[in-house]
Amino acid sequence: MLASSLPYKGPLIIGFVLIITGWSWGARVLRAQTLSMRNREFVTAAKSTGEPTGRIVFYEILPGMIAVVVAQLLGTIIYAILAEAGLEYLGLGDLRGVSWGTMLYWAGNQDALALGYWWWFVPPGLCIAILGAALAFVNFGIDEIANPRLRTVKTEKRRTRGKAKEA
Repeated sequence: MLASSLPYKGPLIIGFVLIITGWSWGARVLRAQTLSMRNREFVTAAKSTGEPTGRIVFYEILPGMIAVVVAQLLGTIIYAILAEAGLEYLGLGDLRGVSWGTMLYWAGNQDALALGYWWWFVPPGLCIAILGAALAFVNFGIDEIANPRLRTVKTEKRRTRGKAKEA
């Protein structure tokens, strides 16, 4: 509704709408994680030794939140791509521009599905799906690297495989 009520239509307005509507969920998750980390024993130990607040934030809390921050970033990128394509598909963007959402808009507007013109709607839909899946896989990979619980399980599996081969 916000994008349709403004007189100018285009990527700037869509970006503005996405910024206004999409920041709160990620901020709540990051705030909850930060408050949880703030009450952990290693932070209390750092405070009791007299560490400055900036050092505690950057060397104690932030490294433990890397996986959450990266997951939020990639999730926001996926959300922005899907929301932009959806708003363009609804015709709330600049219809003279070229984007995957605009391609889907014109395919729907010209009855491509009814006429059997699959090459009008399958490529942009497939590109959106592949890009979203690729970013999700990058997120899974970074989570495996940054999350110590996942890293430990993987290391234990390697150790047991090596022992099984020796026997």
